[in-house]
Amino acid sequence: MRSVALTLVTLSWVWAQPEKYPPAQTFPKFLLYDLEGRPFTDKNLPPAERGRIVIFFDPYCDHCQKQATFFRENAAALKGIQSLWVSTETADAIKKFQETYLKGVPSIYVLRDKDFKFDSFFGYSVAPTIYVYDRSGKLKAIHKEEVPLTVLLREL
Repeated sequence: MRSVALTLVTLSWVWAQPEKYPPAQTFPKFLLYDLEGRPFTDKNLPPAERGRIVIFFDPYCDHCQKQATFFRENAAALKGIQSLWVSTETADAIKKFQETYLKGVPSIYVLRDKDFKFDSFFGYSVAPTIYVYDRSGKLKAIHKEEVPLTVLLREL
């Protein structure tokens, strides 16, 4: 009986998270870290020519690896689009992911959320979650799965 109660409490907490952290309707102010541990904020980003795509990922997630492959294989189509890849994993795991799956992708920022604050900046996220913001910073789409790059580009 005790384990059932604990399960119900856990599930109610998980189900409540989307309400607690709604999606940022405009590109948010944030504090994350580069892979050397230095603070990185929204102020570190130059203006976005065509928009921004923000991906919350886990280096060990097959869907995240597939999403990164879409970006790498279509790197030329990303000209003028900033992509921010953010993970809560260790810097070493994130670096390995970047070297393996994102090599050659332009205008990319691979960041670490060591304080577990991503949800409070962008909205409740599971790996992968993709936020698409147009060049004015308005949220255009959210995806909770891997998505072909052609779809993301149409949404900008």
